[in-house]
This record gives sequence, structure tokens and C-alpha cells, in this order.
Amino acid sequence: MLSAEQHRLSSHLDQHLNEARRRALKAGLRWYWVINLIAILFLLTRFYIFRDAHLLLVNVLPWSYEWQLITMACVCLLLPMGWLWLSRQPHAVWQPSLWVCGLCWGMAWASVGYTISIVDLKGGFNLIFNMVSLLLLTGLIASYCDVRLFYTLAAAPLSFLLARASWSPEQFVMLNFIVVGVLLIVLETGRRMLNNWFELAVSREHENLVLARKLDAMASRDPLTGLANRRHFDQICKSAIAQGTTLETPLTVILLDVDFFKRYNDHYGHQAGDECLILVAECLEESARESGDLVARYGGEEFVVLLQDTDLAGGERVAERIRHTLAARALPHKGSEVAPHLTLSQGIAQWRQGESLVMLLERVDGALYQAKGEGRNCYRLAA
Repeated sequence: MLSAEQHRLSSHLDQHLNEARRRALKAGLRWYWVINLIAILFLLTRFYIFRDAHLLLVNVLPWSYEWQLITMACVCLLLPMGWLWLSRQPHAVWQPSLWVCGLCWGMAWASVGYTISIVDLKGGFNLIFNMVSLLLLTGLIASYCDVRLFYTLAAAPLSFLLARASWSPEQFVMLNFIVVGVLLIVLETGRRMLNNWFELAVSREHENLVLARKLDAMASRDPLTGLANRRHFDQICKSAIAQGTTLETPLTVILLDVDFFKRYNDHYGHQAGDECLILVAECLEESARESGDLVARYGGEEFVVLLQDTDLAGGERVAERIRHTLAARALPHKGSEVAPHLTLSQGIAQWRQGESLVMLLERVDGALYQAKGEGRNCYRLAA
């Protein structure tokens, strides 16, 4: 049985693989479109040359070979607009639509092959086989990462090749079938090899991205409490200040310090001191409830809470909630001079227009210093 984390990573890998497949198809089909347009223009040029040389049969089919090629050229020129529409669709719509388009385009090429076999006096099995093989190989290179797309594209041309092989003189029928069979084997083994390389590359890319995200998360987290660290707080706070400057939204910061933490460490030991900081972190996260709030370890026994879209009155409510939450835990602190349990001193400041992060932190630090000087276990508002 897979764990929840393994299921999550597997789901992310599948999503990453689908996105990578979509990007690969976008690049491959653009190239395939160019090759198809060149092939159609070549056949159209060949048609005019062979017609003037009286090497083509006319009026033997209900349709015109010339207009068949011109129609395919026009459709080919319109394909980029169809791709633009498809690329904007969700995966559930985009992929089946692409398969249908691939099937229709393969049928169009099979019909061209049939027409050549009827009207072209020089168009024997070898010419048809070479032309279809070239298109299938380019289709393989363009769509190897999507097996269904490749075979919807190749189904009609391959079926036509098998049918055309049976039209040959009796002594060549078996040889032609063998040639088509070898082509099919080459296409499938080549597709599997290219697809395996593609999936391996995407898998390694995904592993590297996951590792990079983990390293980035570790770089922005305090290893003891799991909170954001000072570096991450500074980045988010600067962004919040820039947003507040533009949108004129309020922003409030609370700076907190554990009262008499050195005495706590000396009395209970450093292990207990670490557990004390973890408890404080839990209380802060429990008290800061909004999605835009950020709790960070500022350094040592100091913590900071960033309250976005919150004014000074809202900051006071959060500070009171922090006090009550920590008091409810009632962690004993025999070295404290203000309470029998662990307490915090808090400074609160609301950001002002034109104020930098350094200026804001200086004001909130002054408010914290005032709270500690006036008895601790309280909060003070910055001037």
C-alpha cells in the first residue's frame, strides 16, 4: 500500500508528465505541420509536372487529384488556428480532440495515397511506401510521447499500405506485406524507445523540482519550530508593504519575546527550553487564523506575526488571543517574576504609508521594549 505522501507525489508526477507531454506535442506537431505542408506542396508541384508530361490519368476518379491536394494545403494552413483553440482547452477536451484530428488527417493522407496509386503512372508501390513511411516517421518523431495520437494518425496510412500491398503482382504480395510489417515493427520499437527516454527525463526533472522545493522550504523555515525564519519573514513583509503601497491596505506586525527565557533555560534545561519555544510557536499559529497571516521565528526567543489587511485594532485582538491561548497551556515557569506560568511581552505596530521595513521594525521593537519595561506579560502599541 502506498502512503499518502507517495500518492501525492505520484499524482504530482502524473500531472507534471501530462504538462510535459503537452509541451512536447506542441513543439513536435509544429514541426510535423511544416513537414506536411512541404510534402503537400511537393506533391502539387509533381502533379503539374507529371500532368504536362502526360504521366497522369485524368477523369478516372470522381474527384480531382489537383483539388484534393489544394484542399489539403488549405486545411494544413488552417491547422494552426485549430491548434490555438485546442491549446486553450482543458486536458479532458484537448487530448480526445487531438486524437480525432489525428485520425482525420491520417485518413486524408491515406486517400492521397490511394489517388496516387490510381492516377499516377509512375506511382507504384515503392513510391507510395516511401511517401507514407516518411510521413509516419515524421509523425513518430512528433507524437512519440502519446501512443494513442500516434496510432490514430498512423492507422489509416498503415491500413492503406497493407491494402495496397495486396494489389501488387502475386509474386510480390508476400514481400510487400513483410516490408509493411518491418515498417510497423520499426515504428513501434522506435516509439517505445523515445517514449521511455521522454518519461525518464520528465521523471528526473520532477525529482529535481521536488528536491528544489524541499531545499527552498528548508531555507525559509526554522528547523526547531517549523515556522518561517527571519529571511522568509523579511521577504513576505516587503511584498506586503509593496502591496499596501499600491492598494492602500493596512498591515500590522506583532513582535513577541518570551519573558525570562534565560531563567527558564537555566532552571529546566535546554531541552525543555526547545520544547517551550515549540509550544509558543503552536500557540502563535493557533491564534493567527487568517490565511494571509504569517508567524515567524525572529531569532532566539523572539517571534513575529505579520497580519496582512489588518489594522491596529485587529492586531490588538490577535495579541489578546495569543495571551489567552498561551495562558490556557499554563506551562510552569518558576523563574518568572510576573506569573507562575510562561508569558510573552508584545509590541504592535501598524505600517504607515512611505515607511520601509526597517522603519516598521524599529517602531515595533520600541513598543516591545516598552512592554518589557512596564512589567512584561502585556502588549504595547507603537507610537
